[in-house]
Amino acid sequence: MYIRKKNKLVRALSKTAAIVIAVIIIIAAIAGIYFITSSQHKAITAQAISVAPTSFATEQGSPVTFTVYGVTPNSQVVLYLGNGQTLNQTATSSAVEFSYSYNLPGTFLVYAVEYINGKPVQNTSTSLLEIQVTGNLNSTQAQLLSIPVISFDTAKNPTAPVVQANVPVYFYGGYLQPPSGQNMTIEKYVWNFGNGNTFTVQANSSTLGPSINPVNTTFSTPGIYTVTLTIVTQNVSSGATYQYSTAQTVAVESSISPFALKLFNGTVPNPGVITVAENVPGGPYSFDPQIDYESVGFEVISNIFATLIIYNGSSTTSFIPFAATEIPTVQNGGIQDNYTVYTFHIRSGLHFSNGDNLTAYDVWYSVIRALLFVGGAPGTPDWILAQYLIPGATIGVPIVNSTNMNQTFQEIMNAVTYNNQTNTVTFHLVKSTPPQLFFTAVADPLGSGIIDAKWLEQVGAGITFTPQGFLQYEQYGNEGDYNTQVQNNPVTSGPYMIKTYVPGQYVVLVPNPYFHGVPGIPAPNDTVIINWVKDPQTAYELFASGKADIVTNLPTNYFPSLKQLEAQNQASIYQFPTLSEFFFVFNINVSNSSLKTLGTQYHIPSNYFANLYVREAFTYAFNYSNYIANIVGNEKYGFDFASPYAGVIIPGLPYYVPPSEFQNVPTFNLSYAKQLLIKSGMYNVSINIPIIVSSGDTVDYAAAQMWAQALSQIDPNIQAQPLYLPFSTIIGLEVPGQNPMPIYYLGWIADYPYPSDFVNAMYEQGGTYPAPDGWSVQYLQSLGHVNQAHLYQELNNYIQVADTTTNSTLAAMDYKQAEQIAINLYMYVYTQQPNYFWVIKPYMTGYQGHISYEENPMIGGAGDSLYYWWVKG
Repeated sequence: MYIRKKNKLVRALSKTAAIVIAVIIIIAAIAGIYFITSSQHKAITAQAISVAPTSFATEQGSPVTFTVYGVTPNSQVVLYLGNGQTLNQTATSSAVEFSYSYNLPGTFLVYAVEYINGKPVQNTSTSLLEIQVTGNLNSTQAQLLSIPVISFDTAKNPTAPVVQANVPVYFYGGYLQPPSGQNMTIEKYVWNFGNGNTFTVQANSSTLGPSINPVNTTFSTPGIYTVTLTIVTQNVSSGATYQYSTAQTVAVESSISPFALKLFNGTVPNPGVITVAENVPGGPYSFDPQIDYESVGFEVISNIFATLIIYNGSSTTSFIPFAATEIPTVQNGGIQDNYTVYTFHIRSGLHFSNGDNLTAYDVWYSVIRALLFVGGAPGTPDWILAQYLIPGATIGVPIVNSTNMNQTFQEIMNAVTYNNQTNTVTFHLVKSTPPQLFFTAVADPLGSGIIDAKWLEQVGAGITFTPQGFLQYEQYGNEGDYNTQVQNNPVTSGPYMIKTYVPGQYVVLVPNPYFHGVPGIPAPNDTVIINWVKDPQTAYELFASGKADIVTNLPTNYFPSLKQLEAQNQASIYQFPTLSEFFFVFNINVSNSSLKTLGTQYHIPSNYFANLYVREAFTYAFNYSNYIANIVGNEKYGFDFASPYAGVIIPGLPYYVPPSEFQNVPTFNLSYAKQLLIKSGMYNVSINIPIIVSSGDTVDYAAAQMWAQALSQIDPNIQAQPLYLPFSTIIGLEVPGQNPMPIYYLGWIADYPYPSDFVNAMYEQGGTYPAPDGWSVQYLQSLGHVNQAHLYQELNNYIQVADTTTNSTLAAMDYKQAEQIAINLYMYVYTQQPNYFWVIKPYMTGYQGHISYEENPMIGGAGDSLYYWWVKG
């Protein structure tokens, strides 16, 4: 508008008037130059120059390139790197390029100043760029070191990292994860504020966090300061100490020396980098798609591995092709022989992250590998696909053994075939199966993620295609025999690849350079940094400080603070339902030798929870209504976080039965619980046990405390206390015959939206939970629990009929019978079916403007992200 008006005005002026104005302009310009050159460069408002990095995220020791545009040839250009260092160069054109490698991880504020004849004329101090530099610790270093975390108290410093001179600045210190090595601990935190002040804080002996938090300092002079936090770790046996530092640039401004962050499109910091703070201490179990069977690793696997098809946005019934060119149908010839033969055409032009072509052979090879890992321990997801392809394939039971290997070799080879000439893969199902059901298996990246066959053979994970070779290969599905290259740093087939992985602490995903996108799945251009944070407070502070774009798994007691951020336009909250459930698990065959590794004070008869009346007593000692209303917080916070349930077939699944239609659903009743314990014969029997809860889950830690107090009321000889363990550690302890956890808290997220996924995993002998928790007919019989053994056999019989019948009326009846027996056996303490809520920055949006793309309950229970469907800005 202004330029247009000015042009009209100039056309109307006389020649004399134009000359007068020109003289005035020249005088004003001279005065302006005098003002600029006689002031500090931070006061310059002219900003024709700009700075652009090749990426807003880089790795410690890796070069990042900055280009300064709009400069005058022969001028001097100085780049301030935010770590106390500068680079300078004489411009030979209107653009100057700098390359730099940061030797310290952290967040750095970068800006440029242009000098002519030694005097500053332009700068970008009011368009500071935030560059995030990640550290690169290997597994050996991660055993000795902790990565420090710096965030701000945004209530006191709402504009941080830009702050005012002479105003106290409050910093929170923390760590992502403690050192994982034996006898290692955190000793102290050492702050260096870059203003001449330092401060050392001892670590809290129990939490390992800083004993003083936050800390504060004051910057009296405007400018750029580099604040560092160093964590000193110590081996308590040898006394050896180690240290690791991270940095945070602080821009201190005054009225004559302004600073401001560059916000793209007015709202977005560091475009091209999505940073996530996940309250998941310990991180994932594995990145191997045929091994991992938990929601943390699932998220990474979903982004780095292609499948034949994927769910269409939030739909659980509609699919789009991914590695396949189309969805097989009867009409296009992809489904034949009464829904027993499914053929997928593989897209041409797909490549793995190492450049290898993705072919039908790779798909076939990955499926064979999945079938050979069905019996892996801890449990794997491969049974989901195997149940359709191998006669009698059962969750947790190896398909090949020494007595049947010739037969099962042929069954596996006949189950799936490929043709590289037509680039097709064909599945031969053991029975007629509706497309809707079979597609859920091939859309699941856990089990059906496509791995590079050539690369597997190069790293020693190749399959020998003989009966004996199949039998031997099955061992690599067991913990302790994994191929660690596939487990931690696989070549990928999906939109992203792993750039950096620091075990248990964070992973950096970058676009797979060979993935160019397919319809509905764009080629990403974002770097994704997923931090697995050791506690909810640290995760919250990272998000509130603007150092994370997404925060997940915060306990419900953070909801009032999140709502306050939302009111300040610092957060957006979206709620949606899930197909997930959570529960406390009883282990009826505790490994006492392994239990002592969790704490020498712990003791319990190994078969304590094999006693039906003991389990029943414990279930009646849990206060379900208080849990939902006040600990989860539905009533306390006025938000529908979760619902109570009973039986594993939850609302949203076919054949759901409400708890009111079941008998013997436990309620909170301490007097009855005491009667049951007396009846069990275990009253006055001394036990001291941990109730295991995932680290960072403060809600269920509080629930375990509540439960432990109630148990002590009914029998003072019961000593129980909650114990935090990293989620990945809990998964690793779920080994049949070696499980030390008497009671632990976990959950189940739908692999596919049908009851068999839930009852098979949580009730069936050999299932994901029953196997490591001692549930078998033979074991119960060996203890003399004949009635329980009979009931458990009945339960398995009902499941097998319900899973295989094509009669929906019969299926409904048998699933209900199975649920009733499981409730009668008190296998679990059913706690909650949660609703989920995304907590994101307001500039984060979903694919094509629809956040529903990130709300599919099949994607990690809707709590995991498909990052190619997130849009930053």
